[in-house]
Amino acid sequence: MSRFRPTVSAAAFVAAALTVSCGGGSPSSSTPNTVPTATPTATPTPPSGNNGQTCTLGKGDVNAQCNGDKKDTPQLADQVMAAMDRLVAKKPQLFNLNDANPPGSSNYKVVDRDGYLDGLAAELQSDGLCAQRNPDDYLYQQLQVKSTNSFSENYDVLTSKGYVWHSAYAYLATCLPASFPVDRGDLPPAGSGCGAPYPPPIHHFNSKIWLAAPEFDTLDSTPIVQDAAFCAQIGYDDGRGACPVRQSDSPERTACETWRVGYAKDTGRPGPTWTFNGNYCTGPASGCENDPSNQYKLRVYVQGTFVMCGQDGACGKQVDNNPHASPTP
Repeated sequence: MSRFRPTVSAAAFVAAALTVSCGGGSPSSSTPNTVPTATPTATPTPPSGNNGQTCTLGKGDVNAQCNGDKKDTPQLADQVMAAMDRLVAKKPQLFNLNDANPPGSSNYKVVDRDGYLDGLAAELQSDGLCAQRNPDDYLYQQLQVKSTNSFSENYDVLTSKGYVWHSAYAYLATCLPASFPVDRGDLPPAGSGCGAPYPPPIHHFNSKIWLAAPEFDTLDSTPIVQDAAFCAQIGYDDGRGACPVRQSDSPERTACETWRVGYAKDTGRPGPTWTFNGNYCTGPASGCENDPSNQYKLRVYVQGTFVMCGQDGACGKQVDNNPHASPTP
C-alpha cells in the first residue's frame, strides 16, 4: 500500500462525481477561522492536438478495441511519414536539423515538442485525415489518425530522447472501430496522464502507520476502488475485488489518483483532506500536519483517530496509539 508519490503541482484535472461517502470528512464548526480553505491553482488546459478543427468523419467509439502487432501492416503510415516531411520543410524552427538520430536520417531532434505534435496533427488534417494527440497517452505524444470510422491507428511519433520517429515502427495499434474523437464528459481531461481503463469512483481509503519516529509518526493513505473487473484489467490477477487505481509502478498512478481523489480542501494539493477531531491538521498544536511533500501522508503528534477524505466524500480512518505519542488532548 505504501509507496512513493512524486510531488506534483495542482493541474487542470476535472474531478468526477464520487457517490460513496462516510462521515468525518468535513471540519467541524470549531475549526479555527485562521485556517483558510485553499483552492487548486488551475493551469492552462493542455493543447488539444486538433488545432480547433472538427473531424468531418464524426465521432469515434469510446469502446473501440485497440490492438497492436508489429507484424501488422498499418494503412496510414505513409501519410504520417509524409506529414512529418512536410512539417520539417514548412517549420524547420521546430527542429535541430543538425542533430539526427541516427546521423543522416530524418529523425531530427525536436526543440518545440508541442509545436511538433500539434503541427503534425494539423498536417495530417490538411491531407484529408482526422488526427489528434491521444488524450489517453500519459506522455501526450501519441497521435491518433483515421481516414474512415471503420478503424483508426495510433502512432508514437516522438522517441524517448526527443527525436522525430520517422519510421513505420512508430505505428502502435489499430482500433476497431475508430476510437476518436469522443466526448470526454466524465473521462479524465485530455493530456491529464490518466488513460483507459478509467478507474471507477474511489470507494474508501486504506491507511497505515508508515513510519514511527520519536518526534512524530507518519501515516500513509491509498485510495481504493471496488471493482473486480477493473482490478483485473490493470494487472491484478489474484481475483481481488478492490485495488488502487493503478499498480504502484504505473506512470499513470498519480494522474489517475488526482482525477478521482481531487484536491485537499485546506492545502489545495492533489490528495485527500486530513482531519483530526473534525479540524484541519495545521501543525503540532493541532495534533497533526500535512506532510510537506506528499498530501497522501500525514505527520501525527498525538494518539487518536485521523480521517482522510477525497474531494467528493470517500473516506478512511487510521488509529495511532503508539506509546511514544502524546495522549489525545
